[in-house]
Amino acid sequence: MYKFILGLVVLLVLTSCGGSGETAEKQMQAGFIHFQKQEYDQAIACFQKAAELEPKAAAAYNMMGMAYRFKANQLGIPDLRAKEIAAFQKALEADPQFWVAMINLGVTYYHRGEKAKAAPLLKKALELNPQHPEKAELEKMIAEAQP
Repeated sequence: MYKFILGLVVLLVLTSCGGSGETAEKQMQAGFIHFQKQEYDQAIACFQKAAELEPKAAAAYNMMGMAYRFKANQLGIPDLRAKEIAAFQKALEADPQFWVAMINLGVTYYHRGEKAKAAPLLKKALELNPQHPEKAELEKMIAEAQP
């Protein structure tokens, strides 16, 4: 029974993210739909496929990190945090100026109590986007990392 259910889940994930001829953009769109429906496994699969199709797609890695974050929050599985962090790091490898991923990674570190790792990321993100709507909150996080 378990193998049947696992096989069904794999089939659904594969078909929900399309097959041949798919583009990274289509995978991203499908991933967003799954993300909004809180179908995080399917969203992760789509974002992963988008990243495979377009390895420099920082947004795909960033959204994959967000899906891991929400899944970890939903299920309370701490091991998913490592995947969240790895996805945000991949986003920054793909685009070192992608301030959205900087903020996401910084916030992850901040909430893990790793404020010294969070501060430089948040500072750099604010340098790249000085008009960020949550600037005051981010500056507060940065200040908390100061000795």
